[in-house]
Amino acid sequence: MTAQPYDSWTSHLGDLTFELNAPASWSAQQRRYLADYLPGPLGDQNFGAFRLIVQPDDARCEEVARDANRPPVARHLEPVPGVVLTETRTPTGARSYAVAADALEHQTRAYAVRVHGRSIELYLHSTARRPHAHPLRLMREAMLRTYEDHGGVVFHSAGVDIDGHGVMIVGPRSAGKTTLLTCLIRATRGALLSNDRLILDHQRRLVAVPLPVPVARGTVEAVPELADAVPGLSRPQRPVDTLPTTFGTTEKVEFSAREYAAALGTSLAPGSWLRTIIVPRLTDTAEPATIRTLPPAEARRVLSASCFTPRDEFWRQPWLVPRATPDAALQRHAEPVVSNVADTVPCVEVRFGIRDPLGQLERVLPTLERVLP
Repeated sequence: MTAQPYDSWTSHLGDLTFELNAPASWSAQQRRYLADYLPGPLGDQNFGAFRLIVQPDDARCEEVARDANRPPVARHLEPVPGVVLTETRTPTGARSYAVAADALEHQTRAYAVRVHGRSIELYLHSTARRPHAHPLRLMREAMLRTYEDHGGVVFHSAGVDIDGHGVMIVGPRSAGKTTLLTCLIRATRGALLSNDRLILDHQRRLVAVPLPVPVARGTVEAVPELADAVPGLSRPQRPVDTLPTTFGTTEKVEFSAREYAAALGTSLAPGSWLRTIIVPRLTDTAEPATIRTLPPAEARRVLSASCFTPRDEFWRQPWLVPRATPDAALQRHAEPVVSNVADTVPCVEVRFGIRDPLGQLERVLPTLERVLP
């Protein structure tokens, strides 16, 4: 039997390089998928490279899954809520992983992973519904853990780069981060960093974490550019008019990062220098748009609640790249970072009731210039 030809290429997540290998018949679609999320390298630091080999092969996937379940299983872990993996280790230090339970996507056979140092082998099963998403998930996990071990701090936040001026939008779920992000991009034509996670490195540089951009029905319908883009999205979507109108709903239209940015007439940015923090307080009311500067103590409380180093509410248990830095040490590092940023970076609260037209919010956002350095 003739060996299947493989394709090799390099991708970047911030300062981290990934050398990818995949079957030539697979790689074109995989490259397109990654291009929808990755803005390119930052380039001013070098965190080394990972090698990621992608093998769509049912037999090999099942073989690695058997290895991961062969006694004695080293441990069971839950990297994200509802997804349980088994892990086994070999005397040489290699690790094998298989999905033991999946309450999130209900795909227990979708993939298996084998890791040895910075070499990662991802085996995909033909039952995987979104197979090209799995490599990016592994790359993102490696990115987050590598940055944390190099002094980076992860925040639950969206971000925009406005000509080198980084704006971090911090807040919990349903605070209105994506709606405010959309309005800020429309008002400034800034480039998208990320929708839901940012890394702040030791130089106060915001590093984009590649993620999809889920947008609620109300925002889609209020922004013609987004509504017009929905029929052409790469991932099939429910019709917008069948989505709930409830404020804070989790059922949304899902854009890739580049699809969202392109719909708004902008691009992706790999990073930016932190200059401003915005705290959205959007409500299901007709409250007019207002802006106020937060005192450092209040800014510190908001940033502390949105700091996800060392504990992220979603990616809560590291696995692919074991942490070199203990959780307690990461906590001791993150706390003074939060305090210093709260004391020295302008932080403003934006209040707005979404029952008013979004244009009112967009008109008030340019007044942020009065607090910008």
